[in-house]
Amino acid sequence: MAAGLEGTDQSLSARRWYSLFVVSGLIGLVWILSDGFVIAVPAISHDLGGSTDQMAWVVNSFTIVGCTAALFGRLGDAHGARRLVAVGILILIGGSVIGGLAQSPDILIIARALQGVGGIAMFTCGLALITHQFPPEERSKALSVRSVIAYVASGSAVLILALVLSGLGWRWIFWSSIAVAAVGLLLLAVTTTEFREPKSNKRLDLVGAATLSSSFLVLNFALIESDELSFLRLLILLAVSALLLTFFVRAESQAADPLIPPSVWRQTTFTGSIIVTFLYGVVLNGVLFLLALYLQTVRGLSAIDAAAVLMGATLAIIVANPLGAGLVKRGRLLLPVVAGMVLVAVASSAILVGVQLDSTPVILIGLVGLGLSIGVQMTALSVLQVTSAGATKGTASGVVGIVTALSVAMGIAIATAVMENVAVRSLRGETGSNQLEGVSHQRLLDILSGGIPLDSLSAAGQTVVKSAFDAGMVAACVAFVLFALIGVGVALKMLRNIALDDD
Repeated sequence: MAAGLEGTDQSLSARRWYSLFVVSGLIGLVWILSDGFVIAVPAISHDLGGSTDQMAWVVNSFTIVGCTAALFGRLGDAHGARRLVAVGILILIGGSVIGGLAQSPDILIIARALQGVGGIAMFTCGLALITHQFPPEERSKALSVRSVIAYVASGSAVLILALVLSGLGWRWIFWSSIAVAAVGLLLLAVTTTEFREPKSNKRLDLVGAATLSSSFLVLNFALIESDELSFLRLLILLAVSALLLTFFVRAESQAADPLIPPSVWRQTTFTGSIIVTFLYGVVLNGVLFLLALYLQTVRGLSAIDAAAVLMGATLAIIVANPLGAGLVKRGRLLLPVVAGMVLVAVASSAILVGVQLDSTPVILIGLVGLGLSIGVQMTALSVLQVTSAGATKGTASGVVGIVTALSVAMGIAIATAVMENVAVRSLRGETGSNQLEGVSHQRLLDILSGGIPLDSLSAAGQTVVKSAFDAGMVAACVAFVLFALIGVGVALKMLRNIALDDD
């Protein structure tokens, strides 16, 4: 393997399975803070007073910093992946302290961004550590274990944080994460051996990271705020985002040490798996974001009850993962990816039907389908992502980290944009004016995040508002089905002839 092991392989290899569970657990903490935090949004919005757009930024700021993933991947190659995981833990702890003390949504956004920087370092360099420690014949099994732990953490995140929220309050989400991260830091030092790339380049492409981050930051702002922007301002923001992305691409092609080596995109297998991962992540995170709010604020479920419904996806992951891992073990990498994306489309359609029928059980069926889709394809995608880039493991993991984070951010932004714009149009169509019981349509959107209780309206007003949010959910699910079908097409086109690295 390309990595240099500090110490003898024989004396240290026995610890790699312990290290796998520790690193996977730390990655699981990142997923919990990323995917589960939305369950606390109504309580935070009620306590700190934040609009739906502000609350979307509170959730999204954790992942929008994901463009730093490639920097951490490069730093991990040069200075040691374990060291960078430890640095990430310390940054996450710092953000958690600020979050626990926050007195406004703006400070909370900053705290979540710091948590996200630490989290993306932990995710990127943690994935590189796992890849380094296991030879090719054991790597798929190790990545499968990592995926199960991480996705179970992700799927159970809303329930874990709902229990903390109900028992102790939302600030304890931050205090608890400090304790877990501190224990993880100690276990990391005890179980995990340091790895470096012996020929790594220590120079960092800060310009590339800045332009890529800025492009997606502007795009996210345009989408989240689209319901309040004029058409001209929206077009200007989209054009600025496109120009920044174009500048990034051109700069990368000319840089001596680019953030993302252009050569990795010439690897069709790697590019195809990355595109599918992005599309899949947009759907998954958009669905979970909207449902975590919708079930509480529109359907009236408690945080724990809503979390229990969302847990349907987690149980399905556990059931389906052995099937997907078994297919990978037999060399079947395309089938689980295609089957998984088809299931994503079916699951999104089921959720759409559940909303239209006003049936929580049908929504639960859709979530179970979403969990099945995760379990079937997650091992195959993990193997493809880290073994087909034709680059160092740190570089490949950095690209995966960027795409994973951006898919979360874009999923939330797209879901928010579709939901809010469709809901506002529905409200205007129903009432024929700019007001409903003295409250502006724009302000009524804050019902979704818990800023305004739905039961503060009359029975007739509640019916109108619920109908508007139902229409927004249906429109979002239609968009998610289209994303999933595009993913099926990409998989069939780009992953038909799979080529993996030699090591």
